[in-house]
This record gives sequence, structure tokens and C-alpha cells, in this order.
Amino acid sequence: MSKQKIVTLTSGLRVAADEMKEVETVSVGVFVNTGSRNESTEISGISHFLEHMAFKGTEKRSSKRIAEEFEGIGGRINAYTSKEKTVYYAKVLKQHAEFALEFLSDILQNSIFDKIELEKERGVILQEIAMTNDTPDDIIFDYFQEVAFPNQSLGQTILGPIKNIKKFKREHFINYIRDQYSCNNIAVAAAGNINEEDLVKWSKKYFTKLGDSKIKTSEIAKYQGGDFRKERKLEQINLVLGFEGKSYLDEDYYASQILAMILGGGMSSRLFQEVRENRGLAYSIYAFNYAYKDSGLFGIYAGTTPEKTNELISATCDEVKKICGKISSQEMDRVHTQFKAGLLMAKESTGSRMQRLGGDILSHDRLISDKEILQRVSAVTKADIARVAEAIFTGSNPTFTAIGKVKKVMDLDEIKKNFN
Repeated sequence: MSKQKIVTLTSGLRVAADEMKEVETVSVGVFVNTGSRNESTEISGISHFLEHMAFKGTEKRSSKRIAEEFEGIGGRINAYTSKEKTVYYAKVLKQHAEFALEFLSDILQNSIFDKIELEKERGVILQEIAMTNDTPDDIIFDYFQEVAFPNQSLGQTILGPIKNIKKFKREHFINYIRDQYSCNNIAVAAAGNINEEDLVKWSKKYFTKLGDSKIKTSEIAKYQGGDFRKERKLEQINLVLGFEGKSYLDEDYYASQILAMILGGGMSSRLFQEVRENRGLAYSIYAFNYAYKDSGLFGIYAGTTPEKTNELISATCDEVKKICGKISSQEMDRVHTQFKAGLLMAKESTGSRMQRLGGDILSHDRLISDKEILQRVSAVTKADIARVAEAIFTGSNPTFTAIGKVKKVMDLDEIKKNFN
């Protein structure tokens, strides 16, 4: 990615292109540096609702026309909301690249938030919330986030509470766009058969209505941790055990990523081999590292039957303690190979490369090359991982959440004793 660069327009909009002359398609995305953690309690859920409403009609396109235009050119369009960003993106044939950018600019700048469409989408989102609540291995992560960061925007769900979804009106969306959708808070990124000159020219041409207001910054994350259990008549208990992790800006970010991969990242990981293969305690178990700009969450998810839950927790804690002591050269080699393979595989996808550009701009305000990533991964030593593991697993109060028949699951004090 050394040839790519960020071009900042006079408006403050940042633009970057990753040209791939050998392909016939282009992926283009508009990355907005705002998500659920930028919302106050009163408007929690609005970023996600707004993302839905962007496809429901503009000043010149009805919701039906939006669908028909993209299907008419064989293109794909979608969007998603996370804790820290909202992304609108499309994949089209190279000859439709300008159309895709014009289209994305239209839905971001000219959405009308029609009352009828708003009511329809309100119902859709309420159904989405109900579906999530009925899916234990989804909702458990919302509970986990809320317990880790209580009474904070970072602990709020992306979907938002039902009471907010029911009250949002057209002016809520208009005000949020005014406050957060400013040129200096947005990046345009594209990858595929497109050159930088065209992307910059089209961005100047179409993104003309975004404001330049001062962006409301999110509150500083304050990890707390704690315990949450929800009794439900389910065949399995879904649980997450976690700790405060590392920010993606932390110098130990890659060490924590490697730690998650060795502990529970795939079929050869320690947790999978010991908990599933050797003991048969769970069908699914894995570790993850959620990284934010000022904090993170290092967690372990598992699903198991009630009678095996306490044994699973003890076995998991044993593996956590072991990894603080010794890491093998074979494990390090495996993880380095996984990182390299992941980077190479992603290079074959215009969508992955576009997402990488936009993510780098929002998170780092610079583009990070594959070479730099591999160098930083290679620089991580076994001692670094042991040090980071010790810091994560002993440096913060644990967060434990569980859903199912939880009455006999060991309490948080017992879980803590398993680490001694």
C-alpha cells in the first residue's frame, strides 16, 4: 500500500484510492467517524437507525428507485454501524464507479426521512431488536459490553433501547447529521479499477453539502467490569469472560491480537484443543480482542450445557494462567503465518482493501502498509505476549456475563479464585 496516500480536500474531506488495474470492479465507501459511542443516552440507537433511513429516499430518488438503480447495474450496496464508525459502501463494475460515488453522496446529503418510510423502518428495527434478544449468542455480547463499561456510551447497544426507537422523529436525524456528518469527520475510500485522480475529482463534484461544524467528541472510556447473569430456559448457557484490553493505538495492540489468536483463535488454539477436543466441554469457544481508540475488551466466549459450565470456566481459567507462563515457538510461527496469509488473502478483494483504507484514515489518519504490519507482528516476542497477558488478566476486574440456566454457575469471586 506504499503507493497510496490520503488527499485532503479544501473542505476537509479525506480521500484515498487503491488502484487495481487487473480487476473489473470497484468498491467505494464513505466512512463516517461516528457510531454508538458518540450518542448520548437520549439518542442511543440513532446512528444505526440513520444508516437504515439513508436507503429510504432522497430528494430525487424514492426507496424503490434506490433498489432498482443498483440492481439495474448489477451492483451491490450496503452499510453498517459499529461503536465508532458508520460506513456506507458499494461494489460495482468499473464503468459505474462515478455513479456509485454520486449515489452514496446523494443518500448521505439528501435523504428526506419521509414519515411513511420512517414508520416502516421503525418497525424493521424493532423486529431486529426482538431477533437479537431471542438470540443468546448475540445478546450476550451486548450484556458483556454494558457490564464492562456501565453507564457510558461505549456500553450502550448499537441498536439502542426500544423506547428511543419508538420516539425518533425526522428532526432527530437532521440534527445528528448536522452535528456528526461533517467533512472533517468523513473519509471516502475506493479500491479496484479506479485511479486517485478520478476519485478526488468525483468527491469534489458530489460531496458539496456536508457541513463543517465542530464534532462532538465521545466520552473517555472507563472500564469497570462486573457480573451479570440472566436466567432463561435454554438448553445451553452462553457466557463471556473478559478483561480490559488494549486500544488499537496502544503499542501492545499487536501483542494482544497474537495473544487472542494463540489462546482462542481457531481449531489449533489452546482453548479449542483443551476445552473442546480434549474435554468435550463445548461446541464453540474462542477468544477475541475488541479494540477502541482509548480502550479495549479482551474476552472469551463459550456455549455449553449447564452441568458442564463450571468445569468449562475452571478449564478456561487454567489455560489463561498457563499462557502467562509459557508460549512455544511453534505457536508464534503459526500466528505469524496466519497474519501473513490474512493480509495476502485480503489483497485479492476490492472490498477488503477499500475497508482497510477507510479504517486507516479514521483510526490513524494515515495509511498503514502490509510491510509495517508484518514488521510490527514479527517484532512481538514471547516475552511481550507473556507480559501483555499478565497485564490484561491481572490488571483489571473481570467481566462475566451468562444467559441460560445460571443458578448453579459459580459466582464472580469463585471465578477470580480460579486465577490464583
